[in-house]
Amino acid sequence: MASRAQRPNADAVAVCPVGIEALCSQELVALGYKVGSPTAGIVPFRSSTRAVYEANLWLRTATRVLVRVARFRATDFAHLERRVSEVELGQYLGDGVAPRFRVTARKSALFHTDAVTERLHSIVGKPKVDDDQPEQVFVVRVDHDTVTLSVDTSGEPLHKRSWRTETVAASLRPTLAAAAILSSGWDPTTPMIDPFAGSGTFVIEAGLIAAALPPSIDRDYAFHRWPSFERGTWASVTGAAATRTKKLGVETMPLLEASDRDAEAIETVMANAERAGVPVRADVRPVGQMTGSPGPGLVATNPPYGKRSSTGNRGTSPVYKRLGEVVRDRRPESSLTVVVPGDERSIDQRLRGGIKATNGGIAVRIATMTPTPTPTPTPTPTKEQPGAGDAQHSQNG
Repeated sequence: MASRAQRPNADAVAVCPVGIEALCSQELVALGYKVGSPTAGIVPFRSSTRAVYEANLWLRTATRVLVRVARFRATDFAHLERRVSEVELGQYLGDGVAPRFRVTARKSALFHTDAVTERLHSIVGKPKVDDDQPEQVFVVRVDHDTVTLSVDTSGEPLHKRSWRTETVAASLRPTLAAAAILSSGWDPTTPMIDPFAGSGTFVIEAGLIAAALPPSIDRDYAFHRWPSFERGTWASVTGAAATRTKKLGVETMPLLEASDRDAEAIETVMANAERAGVPVRADVRPVGQMTGSPGPGLVATNPPYGKRSSTGNRGTSPVYKRLGEVVRDRRPESSLTVVVPGDERSIDQRLRGGIKATNGGIAVRIATMTPTPTPTPTPTPTKEQPGAGDAQHSQNG
């Protein structure tokens, strides 16, 4: 029997990095789903089975998708055990899959999280046999004696893209790179370049957006292992994605450039781009030799700072200053988006840090600058030379 707390259209949440909730909300709205008021790192939305599948496939800024399966009050273990026993958790636990409970407690009688976890395992059974056994994560939040039990639908975090098997030191998380690109207002028919390419995260995320490709290709999700997995619904979702996706190729994709002074980084970019199916032009080149492009486009990058900089300082003003100079000189009509811990205006006075987030434990801002279009001069009418009409008339006559 299904729990009274379960509904055909359940409440779900997209978990995302703190600071980019608004962008995650916009992605869900673009998919056609109604969202609630976000809180720190949480965007609630009304879901169905199809919505859960689509959210996992398409969300570029989310870390995982959770579905709430029960919500009740419990002030003692007996009450907890009775209510959890009413929930059919077996529909999320396939053969050989062990449950894993992540429990947090706040201002509740059930404050001992280890004891709560132990009771939940005793109810569900199916203990883990070995380290290689797949797990199904359940998230349990006890707040003021109210228990919220959710099931993780994603499995491996969504920021772990299937194509990103190689990284370099201090690589930017794809969720943050996608957030920066989505917030930049970039026209995906125009060129894009990252002059500090690292492992190629910016250009590959941009290419996937331009081609309307999902952020990961052919990856497994937790819901694939559920006994309740709806293969027909998943086939419909992936079929719709295939019709939406544009054909990749030099004639349909914008020019995507990645440059870095580190040759090993460029090798990583090329390997990741090939796995993602995104055509990228990658070259070993310092920022001072960035290629020029006269028309509109985007420069998006995560310049070195902190442990990534040669000085070890949080800011690297000479590098920042040089980046701003070459962008203004060689790509004057391009927008500029940077992920930096501060001092973004030393790159360009027009940069504004609108989104606060963290990268590798460092507080950063996504700062964006869109150049003011140069007005097209109105041609001055040429005055007719005196006597010209008479001379023409004479010739014609």
